Amino acid sequence: MKSQQEHIEEYQSEGYTVFENYLDSEKVASLRAVLDPEFSRHHAEDPNRPRATISSILGHERLASPLSEHILNPRLLDFAEAVMGPYVQLDSMEISGYPSVGIEEKGKVAGWHRDAFNLTEQWVNYPFTYQRQPRFYTPPMACNCLTYLQNMTLDSGPLRVVPGSHLDYTYITEEAHHEPHPNEKLVSLQAGDMVFTHCELLHSGTLNTSGAIRYFISAYFSHIGLPHRDTFETPTIEQIIADARQRNDRRTLRLFGINEGFYQRQQAAWQQLIDEDKSVLTEGIA
Repeated sequence: MKSQQEHIEEYQSEGYTVFENYLDSEKVASLRAVLDPEFSRHHAEDPNRPRATISSILGHERLASPLSEHILNPRLLDFAEAVMGPYVQLDSMEISGYPSVGIEEKGKVAGWHRDAFNLTEQWVNYPFTYQRQPRFYTPPMACNCLTYLQNMTLDSGPLRVVPGSHLDYTYITEEAHHEPHPNEKLVSLQAGDMVFTHCELLHSGTLNTSGAIRYFISAYFSHIGLPHRDTFETPTIEQIIADARQRNDRRTLRLFGINEGFYQRQQAAWQQLIDEDKSVLTEGIA
């Protein structure tokens, strides 16, 4: 198992890292027992739909409890804070299911994209007065955590990533959106593994030809204060917040958009950095 520091270094350089066995086989099987009949019904109602989704999962009658454990796992939140800072807010949590398509579609790219909903590729349409070079790493404004509920094979349709694309301005034209990329990597994953991605990482799914529904859980984190897609007014979340208040658990409160006193503490930390910068200034040479 990789250390926290090894995960951080991989994430900073590649734009993603894999946490193996984030969910054990028993938890995967338990989730599949609920999901298989529900998604089979969704796909039967609309056979041509390429993807079905259960959104605002922490409001779901049967899934809210096990998925609240998922999102509150210290292994996940410790890493999120290590790469984003103490600014982690839940934007959305959902489970998506992709039906199997014809075998003639095997290996086809689903569609390249970035997940930085508020920021993605804004730089494409603006002129630069210099030759762009890879950026230095900065903490992301958002991250997507994808946990897969089956082994990811060529048949089920592997996750494809372009390593380093969170830093190097890689851009894929609309015409090439469904074509393999020369720098792509197919990520090897087993059921229960979680991929933690930087919001600027270029990635794509691959069409599923396994004969079974392909699932992943998406937990999308954003910087606290940004608009979030999921409602936080569900019985499960309200209980989590009440419990967090009892423990004075600031991290969990921030996860659901509550930042009492946080801005003032942040200002104090900024001031310390500003003062340190001033203290090391030296006189210029005449």
